[in-house]
Parts: sequence; structure tokens; C-alpha cells
Amino acid sequence: MAASLNRKEVEALFRTYGPLVRRRARSILGDDAEADDATQEVFVKVLASLEAFRGESLPSTWLYRITTNLCLNRIRDTRRHRGRLDELTVSRQAHVASERPTAGAGPEGRLALQTVLDTVPPELAEVAVYYHVDGMEQEEISVLMGVARRTVGYRLERFREEARKLLGMPPLASKDSPQSPPRVADEAAVVGRNGRE
Repeated sequence: MAASLNRKEVEALFRTYGPLVRRRARSILGDDAEADDATQEVFVKVLASLEAFRGESLPSTWLYRITTNLCLNRIRDTRRHRGRLDELTVSRQAHVASERPTAGAGPEGRLALQTVLDTVPPELAEVAVYYHVDGMEQEEISVLMGVARRTVGYRLERFREEARKLLGMPPLASKDSPQSPPRVADEAAVVGRNGRE
């Protein structure tokens, strides 16, 4: 086990990886100001828990995961503060999803994605972001998260089922293998595939 990071190393991490963390936050949150806040919050967290980095992975991998989890939590917190969505918003999201927009479809697609991420359990949301937004393969996700590839496939399948239910989309006619969920056009509508701007 490697020694924990010191403050100078955290400053070096910020200089080196700050732009990466910000891009990651921007890709999930969809807002520059939110991404700036999240970037600062990530490095405050790192500074507050210097002993958490054990050197078992690259600093970029560690920061990537912290950033992803922090942004997903921000989405959930924001949604909780706004309260319950009204019927018009839910109806609009279902309509947008039924039109199969691409991930870059704008605020409606991002709102649908945020609604789904807010609703599903955190372990499903995390896997879904890595797979659908970042384009990572299941094997990469399993290494990053320290879980079996089969677990990743199972969580992706559960995420897709929950997303389709939430957005009022019919279930898929035939179940895909949880080992390899397809990346199809309607799935992009559900999860905001390739949502980078």
C-alpha cells in the first residue's frame, strides 16, 4: 500500500488533472457553472481525505471515479430540492424519449437522463454513466469498479429496465443477455449516449 498524498501532491493533481475532472463533471452535469463547482468540490474532498488514495490505481482513475460519484450525488440532491416533478414535465420527458433523440438532443434529453439517474440505485447509475455516457466497455468498468464483468452486465440490464419504465417506454420484446446489452438508438434516448458537447 502506497503512502497517502500530501498537500503539494494534491496541488500537483489539481494542475495536472483539474481540466480532466472539469470535463468529466461538465459531461455529466451539462452546465459550466455546475462543473466548476463540482471540480472544486472534488479537490476539496481529495484534500480532506488524503489517506483515501492508496496507490492501487492511477490518480486519474481515482479522480474519475470520485468525480462521477460526486456529480451523480449532485444530480440527486438537486432533484430532491426541487421536489416532485409535475405531470407536464414527466409527460414531456416520455415524449422526448419516444422520439429517440440523440444524447446531444439538448436540455430535454439531459433532463430525462438526470431523472433516471436520480431514481435508480447508485450502483446502477454509476455503471450506466460509464457505459452509456463515457462509452467504456464492460471489462473496463469492472476493473474501474472492482466488480465482476457479469455484475456490470447485470447492472446495465437493470438500469435499462428501470429507465424504460420510468420514461414510459414499453419493455423490450426479448431480453438481451446481461453480458452484452446492445447500444441501440432507442437506448441512446433513454440514457443520453455520447452526451459530450
